[in-house]
Order: sequence, then structure tokens, then C-alpha cells
Amino acid sequence: MSRYILSDAKTPIAKILSMPTTDSRVTDYINEAQERLLHKGKWPGTYAKYKVTASDGEITWPRQLETIETVAVDEKPGYVRGQWYEFLESGPGIRDSADGDARTLLDRGEAALFSDISGTNKKIRLATAVSGDAGLKVILQGFDETGAWIRTSIDGTYADGEEVTLTSTYVETTNKFSELSAAQKPVTAGNLTVNERDTDADIDREVGVWEPSETRPRYRRSLIAGLSTTNTAAVLVMGKLRYIPATVDTDWLLIPSVPALKLMVQAIRKEENNLIQEAVAYEQRALDVLNALLAHHIGDGAMPIPNVQATAFGGGEVANLQ
Repeated sequence: MSRYILSDAKTPIAKILSMPTTDSRVTDYINEAQERLLHKGKWPGTYAKYKVTASDGEITWPRQLETIETVAVDEKPGYVRGQWYEFLESGPGIRDSADGDARTLLDRGEAALFSDISGTNKKIRLATAVSGDAGLKVILQGFDETGAWIRTSIDGTYADGEEVTLTSTYVETTNKFSELSAAQKPVTAGNLTVNERDTDADIDREVGVWEPSETRPRYRRSLIAGLSTTNTAAVLVMGKLRYIPATVDTDWLLIPSVPALKLMVQAIRKEENNLIQEAVAYEQRALDVLNALLAHHIGDGAMPIPNVQATAFGGGEVANLQ
């Protein structure tokens, strides 16, 4: 299977758009086509394996991972559960790292950091990796040390959060944060390292690293209730990749087919001109191209494997109810 970068798609798509490759709208169309097609199927190259060693039960996954499809703990297949699982009347109840189920991965939503702020005496420090990012502004939103939602004056308007201006080294918040719920940052030249600053002990602890193209950092979180600091395990997942727009010519494209992207871009143009039936037809042709690619990639030798849950709450742990 071929892998493409943004520059590979610009010329053929600029041609059907009747635009020069330097027109920023060409990249915009490519990215919109990518986002739409990514959500339509598990195409080759749109999923990946990630392996971590978990020690406290809670795992924050990399930015690139959107959806966990399967999990194995210490090389043994486990179960993936959604956020509603703990609230089922016939379910196991609310879980934490003290519980004993080390094979069930629970969805715990999203977070802006890979590690939560600990305690109430913590300010946030943002450290720049590239001095050229000095002067850019970042908004940090969350709760202060008393549990109150932080609101300050930003550009003359009272708004949620606190705005800080990056320097060539680091900048520290005025407010103490007990939780960072969200952040808004511009595209930067380098990574931003996020530290919680213990104002009593004068100690920093790294709680996040935001990549240059991230403007609204969000990461999926999971809990494996049977893992703790005394019971660690290797956790391997297969997951669907998150949509991340391509911005520079050397960025990898998520959709592994330039012909499919061309068709999807034409579908978008038809839709913009309110030619809905033609738009639907072009989108279906794009999906046909990707489905053919998927069939070619898998081949005829792989045997389909049904995904059957062995046990279930609410059924008395009976393997099969007939």
C-alpha cells in the first residue's frame, strides 16, 4: 500500500479545482475530504497499534488515537467498554484502580493533559521548545484551588480561563489550577511542555506536551480497573486514528488513495453548489475506490473472525443465551 504526503495530492486536486497548487483552498479541500472519508470506514493506514505499560489503571492515549477497537493485557485479549458501561443497572458499578478486573478497558472520555493536576497549590508553566514562539498567546481554562471556574479579562472582555503570553523560556499562570479542563493555543513552531508548579515546594512535574499543530489539545482516556502501582501490565490496543489536518507539504495523508480524495473533493464542490444528488454520487464513487483498496489490501487468504462476547453482566455470566 502506498503512503502519500500532502504534496502528492496537491497537483491532481488543484487541477480539478482549476486552482494553482499554492492556493490555500487546495489544502482546505484535501483536508475536508480526508476528514469525511476517515469517518466512513477502517481503511488501510487509518488504524494502528499502541502499546503502553500501565501502572495506575488510567491511561491517556496519544493525540493520534481516536477510537480503541480491541485491547490485550499481558498478551491476553480483553474487553472494550463505553462510558455508559459503569452505569448499567445490571453492570459492575463504578470502577477504579482498586478493583480487580484487569481485562476490561473502560472509556473515560477526554482530557487536555496526559496527567491530571495533583493538589490545589499548583500553578501551570508552559515551556517553549522554539524561542520564535515567544509572544504567542495561550488560553488555559479550568478550576482554581477553591474549585471555582476561572474567569479573567482577555483582550478587554471578561471570559473563561486565563491568557498567558509565551516567552523564549517559560511562562507561569497567575491563578492556581486544581484542574485544567481545556486549552486554546495557536499553531506553534515547536512543542509546548506543560508543567504543574508546586508553589510550596518549588517543584515542577510534567503533565503534558502539546504538539505544534494542536490548537485544542484533547486526548482519549481509558481505565483498566485491575491495574495499580503494585500490579502493572503491558497494554496493547488496536485503534482508529484521529483526524489531524495536513498543513505542510511533507505531512502524511490519512487517506491512502489520491483517486478517492479527488472524487471526494468533487463531491464537496457539488454539495457547495447545491447539487446534492451529484454530490452523493461522487462520494459513493470515492467509497467504492476505498472499498476496492481495502479488499485488495486484505486479500482472500484472511479468514473473517466473529467478535463474540464470552460473558456479560445481566445474563448471570452465561456464555450464550439462546
